[in-house]
Amino acid sequence: MLFKHRLRDATLAGIAAFTAVILLSYLKHWTHFMVLSAPLGATLVLLLLLPSAPLSRPKHVILGHLLTTCLAIAGLALVPDPMLGLALCFGLGITLMVLTDTLHPPAGANPILIYLSGAELAPLEFILPTLFGTLFMVAFASLYHYIFTHRRYPFGPKVPKAAKAKATVHNTPVTASAKGKR
Repeated sequence: MLFKHRLRDATLAGIAAFTAVILLSYLKHWTHFMVLSAPLGATLVLLLLLPSAPLSRPKHVILGHLLTTCLAIAGLALVPDPMLGLALCFGLGITLMVLTDTLHPPAGANPILIYLSGAELAPLEFILPTLFGTLFMVAFASLYHYIFTHRRYPFGPKVPKAAKAKATVHNTPVTASAKGKR
């Protein structure tokens, strides 16, 4: 890839990241609702720069974050030793994300974040921001790629209208009467 293309892509992604973080920061300020975290920042990097990666799919982003968040909340409530609870939630989170086909590496950091912030927040004060933050990130990435790139996150590369029309003409479906004449 030419340097000027890399520079353009990097600049657009940087401006988009700035925009997403400033929006979430102001939202946090206005609502006093924690919707921005380091794991979501890492998610945004994947969604903006590696949108076609399997781990960037909306299912992986949303469910991976929710799974690890819920595990950490359960760990805080059920395991009295915080070091054991954190290690258990972290390891179990990775295992369950793999087994449920929702692996999303930034979501692995949620147990660490939740254990470091302590049990001072109610469970919904972790779950709702995680849900809202991931939905926002997926929607933001979809809008960003729709406007600025040649991708249709989460659906892959966009197809020019001329190519789509040409494919439709050449790939007409075979009808039942045409099948019988073969």
